[in-house]
Parts: sequence; structure tokens; C-alpha cells
Amino acid sequence: MRGVSLPSAERYPGWAEPGGGPQSLIPDLAHDDALRLSWLPGVGAYRARQIVLQRPFLQVPLTPERLALLPGIGETTAKDVAAWYASLEYVDE
Repeated sequence: MRGVSLPSAERYPGWAEPGGGPQSLIPDLAHDDALRLSWLPGVGAYRARQIVLQRPFLQVPLTPERLALLPGIGETTAKDVAAWYASLEYVDE
């Protein structure tokens, strides 16, 4: 049996735009598993697992702004993820 492929912006045009995809598919840094976190820009399977393993040691909820505090997550990746989350902020109609 084959695995399930992950959604990507290339396969679903407009998902990178605010409101372009279902809100339930937006990964939650503080609670989601490594699979969902691997959907973030610049975060692959390895970094996603590291986020899941390291975030309990922060003792505060993980936010895009705090992502660079985790070992193995560089400033560039943290800024890319924060910018991606900021691009999703819009007013619900």
C-alpha cells in the first residue's frame, strides 16, 4: 500500500495565498505532529521531528517568532516560516 502524499502549493494553486486553502490544514507549531509541521516552508521531515522533540523544553507555547530558539532551526528558516504565517493573517468575512 502506498503512503499518502502531502499537499503542496505546486499541486494546489492558490494555497500559498491567504484564504487559499482550508484553515484546518494550517499547521499549529505548538501542537501538531511532525507530519503536519513538515508542510511548512523550509521545514522538511527531519526539522519537523526536531521541532516536535525540542518544543517541550521551551516551557512556553511555540510561535513562529520563537521558532529560532530551537536547536537546528536557523534564522532564515524561522523568518520564512514567520513570513508564511503572517501572509495567512486576514480578516474573516
